[in-house]
Amino acid sequence: MMKHLQKPAVQMMLLIVVISIAGVVFYFSRERGVVSANTPPATATKASGAKPAAGSANASSTSTIVAEERKVDLADKRVAQIGGNQVQPLVVQKRKPPAPTIITTSSTANNKPPKPPPFPKLVHITNTAPEPYKDEEPKLFAPRGLLIKAALVLTVDSSSLETPVLALVTEDVYWNQKLIVPAGTQVQAKAAQGRIRDRIEVKGAYTFIWADGREYNISCVALDHDREEDGTFGITDGSAGIRGQIVKNDQYAELKILMAEALQGVMNNSQSQFPSIYGNVPQNNSRNAALGGGGQAASAYSQLLTSQLEKDLDFVRVPAGTTFYIYTMAVFEPELASIAGLKQGGRDVSSWQLNQEAYQRATAQAVGAAQQAISVSEAARQAEEEKRAAERAARVSALLNGTASSTTAEGSNGSEASASSTVPTSSNP
Repeated sequence: MMKHLQKPAVQMMLLIVVISIAGVVFYFSRERGVVSANTPPATATKASGAKPAAGSANASSTSTIVAEERKVDLADKRVAQIGGNQVQPLVVQKRKPPAPTIITTSSTANNKPPKPPPFPKLVHITNTAPEPYKDEEPKLFAPRGLLIKAALVLTVDSSSLETPVLALVTEDVYWNQKLIVPAGTQVQAKAAQGRIRDRIEVKGAYTFIWADGREYNISCVALDHDREEDGTFGITDGSAGIRGQIVKNDQYAELKILMAEALQGVMNNSQSQFPSIYGNVPQNNSRNAALGGGGQAASAYSQLLTSQLEKDLDFVRVPAGTTFYIYTMAVFEPELASIAGLKQGGRDVSSWQLNQEAYQRATAQAVGAAQQAISVSEAARQAEEEKRAAERAARVSALLNGTASSTTAEGSNGSEASASSTVPTSSNP
């Protein structure tokens, strides 16, 4: 038997039989069981094959029941139930409002620190401290040691006065294929006092004035320009100072000085003398007086010629048109050129020096502003402390005055009570 059951064909037959039985059972159960809710009871009885009961109210001559149509509003709280003959009320419960939440403060909540208030939407933060100073390289410049060819416009003499030097740049000056100083630029300087051999020294601040009126100050030195006729340069080319010609006002000044000194010696030795305990002493006579006066006059004339020879008897003169070199002692920055030299303030300063001065001024202003803010905050703090101290003093004085008045009132009440106790009471007759 078990062998037959293990065959696939037998198993398939059994499965088909089981499925068929289940389908038949399901079909009959569906035909019998369900009756529509709108079907009258008599019809439902016939359909089910059952007989109505003898005492039932539905066993009347009328075999159908007409359903009563009635509109049930939501306010009537009624609805028809399917499967019954009666309409039973159905109460719709109202939605209860949510219970209010009660916030209970616990010890753990109190221990938490309160949250800080949020920052405002607009917060202005100012940094009074300036940024660290950084040197910036100039965009247009020429390095130190630049040779600029120029020619004198005015004749220069070596005198004790501050002789002005006026010249013009004769050739364009380029550096790194950029024009630094154009030809025709005016140059102004001052010659030093005195002379050194046949040279005039022009050293210090030079002012370059462009054709449009811009000025630029820089420290320079004048050098000699010695160009030979064959195009070569002389041995003194590039030496310090502008070479000129030595001019003498009196060509016989040295001879006059020598003759005056010799005349003084002859007159002094020609005087008659006599021996004494102090040595040889000139005799007191008219001849010696004349010789002594002539010797002193010759000595004064010799000293006068000597002083004139040192100062004005000879000097150096450099004629107009003399060419020379201008040797720059600092970095040449034509971008600093401005009308009236306002960028440099009329001084010989560079761009990084100006930037450093501006940084120092900004730092000083920032420090001053910080100190002012600190002083203002300190004054406000002191004023607040004084206000609080005054309020505390007022409260203390008010408390003291209240205590004194209550003490006085109690004392007066006690005195009145004692007085009333001492007054004798009269008895009724």
